[in-house]
Amino acid sequence: MPFLVPGERTWHVGGWYLFRDDDWLPLPELIDDWDPDTDLHLRMIVEVERGAVTEQTQIAHDSPLIVTASWFSSSNQMTELIGRVAVDGRAISLEAIIPASRIGGVVSIVTTLALAGSAVGLSVASPREAGSVLLRANQSVALQGDGAMFPVAVVDFAATPFDVDSSWMLEVSSELEAPFLGAFQLLINSRDTDLVRAVTRPGGDAGLRQLVLDLEEGVAGVMAECALAVGPELLSAEGWEAGTVGSVLTTMLEGVTSRGLSNAGAGLEAVSDFRSRLSGVVRSLGYGRVFT
Repeated sequence: MPFLVPGERTWHVGGWYLFRDDDWLPLPELIDDWDPDTDLHLRMIVEVERGAVTEQTQIAHDSPLIVTASWFSSSNQMTELIGRVAVDGRAISLEAIIPASRIGGVVSIVTTLALAGSAVGLSVASPREAGSVLLRANQSVALQGDGAMFPVAVVDFAATPFDVDSSWMLEVSSELEAPFLGAFQLLINSRDTDLVRAVTRPGGDAGLRQLVLDLEEGVAGVMAECALAVGPELLSAEGWEAGTVGSVLTTMLEGVTSRGLSNAGAGLEAVSDFRSRLSGVVRSLGYGRVFT
């Protein structure tokens, strides 16, 4: 049932800050040189005008209020609570160290002001139930630029079992209960110097940008084929723990099958049709180049 919520001016969310190079800096939208082995150390100050909040929602002045923050990683669908702080004073400090091993892609942080317990309403439209969210703020940061779904390493393919003329290789695992970020890794062939430059120095010219988009589409395609290959096993499970290979592949499977993609059939036409459909599906999911 809808209830009264306060105006945005009843709280001030100062934005998240990142501790880097011995200083606190505003968290940017993109950390293009992020090291997958480096944790994110974040901090934020929230100021709440309790009187204005309770007045505008028409609840008792001593109603219990709480500020909560949590993060979500797009690469593995992992989420975790940053903190829950009761609104006792005007200023509230939130701080967290997010392990690098648990994040990738885009990290979204949600901060909310909610009722910490039941409240006495002074109006039929007043919020009363514990957990009722009164205000919400969102902030996100992209790690490693485009296509950062998992850790990336640059290696000489001549020293590996992989084809020396291949530009990249996605290492995968059939251990569906394993941590995704520990089981999947994108290897870039050091001999492809243009691709190495494009991946390690985001924001280059249009040509390098295109290489990154092509890589992103190709890697997403492999992920989609992996999900289809183990589809029955993914769907037969009661559920996968967040952050596992099974969880990430299930999300990919749901995305591609909802767009009509299934395993390639027999025959030359089926192979060609599958490749064309695969390209379109992964693009519709946000990977690779899109039409302008």
